[in-house]
Amino acid sequence: MLIESGLITASGSIVDLTCLSKKEITDRVSYYINARKQTALSEVNNSDYCESLSALFSTSSVRTTQEKILSSLLVYDSIIINDPIVDSSFSVELSRLKKGLELFSWAFKLIRAGFLRILPLSYLNRPTDEVPFLNSDDAFRSDIPEQIHDFIHNNAVLRSVVMDDKGRMLLLNEDAHEKRRTALNVEFKNDYWFSGTSLFLFKTISGSKKMDDGSLLFDPVWDKNGVLNKDDFERWAYQTINQAMRSRLLDIYNESYVAARLGHTYITESPFESEFLSLASISDKSKPSISTKFLEANNSFICIDSPETIIDLRTKYSKSFERFNLTLQNVSEQLLGYESDKFDQKARQLFQIEIMSQIDEMRDHTQSVSRNAFKGGVASIIGLSAAIYTGSPVPLVPSLILIAMSALNEASLPMSIKKRYEKRPAYIWHRITK
Repeated sequence: MLIESGLITASGSIVDLTCLSKKEITDRVSYYINARKQTALSEVNNSDYCESLSALFSTSSVRTTQEKILSSLLVYDSIIINDPIVDSSFSVELSRLKKGLELFSWAFKLIRAGFLRILPLSYLNRPTDEVPFLNSDDAFRSDIPEQIHDFIHNNAVLRSVVMDDKGRMLLLNEDAHEKRRTALNVEFKNDYWFSGTSLFLFKTISGSKKMDDGSLLFDPVWDKNGVLNKDDFERWAYQTINQAMRSRLLDIYNESYVAARLGHTYITESPFESEFLSLASISDKSKPSISTKFLEANNSFICIDSPETIIDLRTKYSKSFERFNLTLQNVSEQLLGYESDKFDQKARQLFQIEIMSQIDEMRDHTQSVSRNAFKGGVASIIGLSAAIYTGSPVPLVPSLILIAMSALNEASLPMSIKKRYEKRPAYIWHRITK
């Protein structure tokens, strides 16, 4: 579609945008965005299910970089990332367009080889065309899975927000409970989340009028200099935390559903997110504890210098890669059912016996094909963590999502997808370090 729209050439080079008029650029970009939006759902629904260990990077809790893509393609058979050009809006900034085209051009061979797939995930997460007037009798508590309710509120960080004389919203360092202002920002400890709902205003309704068609017309009023009493602020703060998490769960549901449909695992770099996902898999019989542990291979992976190196490795040493990919799945399966006190010991043992030798083998292969002058030496650029669920008959991500969606009255995952999840690592938490 990028080639057809005249944004990149057939060889993957970026078209010189400086030679085009603004109207021509707009027309080409619009052609591409509209075409992708029209085919977004069919791209997902008509895709084959991937049986090997593959990944879908969260659009909001993974910062996608070239280094992460390259290093991850030695672990995952294929990776799905968000289309940087397409989102739910109707326009695109020139700077974002150029950055997106640079990614496509750089990854051109990886995409053609089928190792990297780019889908308009943020568009699939788009809100409805109408702004909803949300109402809840219990401050949206029923929208939050019971298993994670206390954890979310114990880790919420509320900060005051004020508007300056130019209409800009300024985030303050003060705890929102100090001044109890009418605008606040919701964040969470140990979190990594760079999009989504985080700013909330305390608004009241003025001049409501019922129209002939049954709709209600009203004026929302926000007092930017207002101060709330303690009881009103506490009720509002509690509700905003639930609303922020409700919005987040909807995005996770959408992306994990796509991941499940395509046979990929949902990837996050947020410790907070990985923990509340793991908490959702605790059975009612167990005492409150984190049932998910991590198998980490920090400080022992491989530096990949270019997409061409990945293609050479995956082509020349395909059997080694397939064996490594399968080993990771087998190790995950062996760890299922281990109690917390025995999990770490077993995980370390399996890592040393099953995985470390293959990492050394892959490192040797990298040195034989690397185009870099340093020949692909060891670098601390990736930590691979396979999160194993226990205490739940349904794998980790679907377990959380099904609970959340039952409260939100959304569609649940098809039974066939649940069954497929039971045959693969339920959830992978992927932390990148430099």
